[in-house]
Amino acid sequence: MNRLYNVIQGDAVLAKDIKVIGIAMGNDKKQVDAYKTQFKTVFPIFPDKEGVIYVAAGKPNTPTMVVTTPGGKVLMSHGGLIKDFDGLLKELREIQKKQ
Repeated sequence: MNRLYNVIQGDAVLAKDIKVIGIAMGNDKKQVDAYKTQFKTVFPIFPDKEGVIYVAAGKPNTPTMVVTTPGGKVLMSHGGLIKDFDGLLKELREIQKKQ
């Protein structure tokens, strides 16, 4: 996700419309801070200790990436590890063009 975040931030067109955040389901701030330190995470991660966001998102498997509009309309989702980075980036660019 750091790589994806960096590519998006480095692309003026994508960075204008796409924001990357993490939701740490079942974790508190201390756990999130430890994770961010260990994995040198460059994007913001928010704790979801009680699982409120997790439940609202439909209890997805983790990791899951969801792309939404600012109003919450789901444009795409991706479960699991990113195996085809270039393909995912292409899909994000196509979604961004339609918005």
